[in-house]
Amino acid sequence: MAPPARRFTRLTAALAAMAVALAPATVPVAASGSGSKPKVKAPKSGSQYDGNHKLVLYISGKSVELVAFNFPCRDTTGRTSLNDIALKKTKKGYKFGIKAHGSITFADGSPDENGAVNISGRFGRRAKTVAGHFRVKSPSCGDSGSVKWHASVRR
Repeated sequence: MAPPARRFTRLTAALAAMAVALAPATVPVAASGSGSKPKVKAPKSGSQYDGNHKLVLYISGKSVELVAFNFPCRDTTGRTSLNDIALKKTKKGYKFGIKAHGSITFADGSPDENGAVNISGRFGRRAKTVAGHFRVKSPSCGDSGSVKWHASVRR
């Protein structure tokens, strides 16, 4: 049987060898951040976005201050706007949505009327672009159907 001091030295050497063998396997996993996605940026307060359907979108704090857009309406074009829509953070980017009634104006000069307006959208991870759907229902236009839209930050 080996003396106690020699047994302790062997035990220490064995533990050190195991620690060295395990250390490289655990360091890269922690350093690589496996599965981590890029962080989501909030749209900058005061930024403005322009898009198709003559859509304009203004950001104020953590809400959409104003969104206004054109939509097809039988023989003419309608325009409506909504304001103060809260933003909600998600894994893919900030999103918003609202179902409300608003005033609708028409390009042909016919009288303004109230109508049901639904709009939703989501900003990209870097908050440079935004895309979504809108739908407008009014007495003279009927249902516009779900219309896709997209916009990018004004430079």
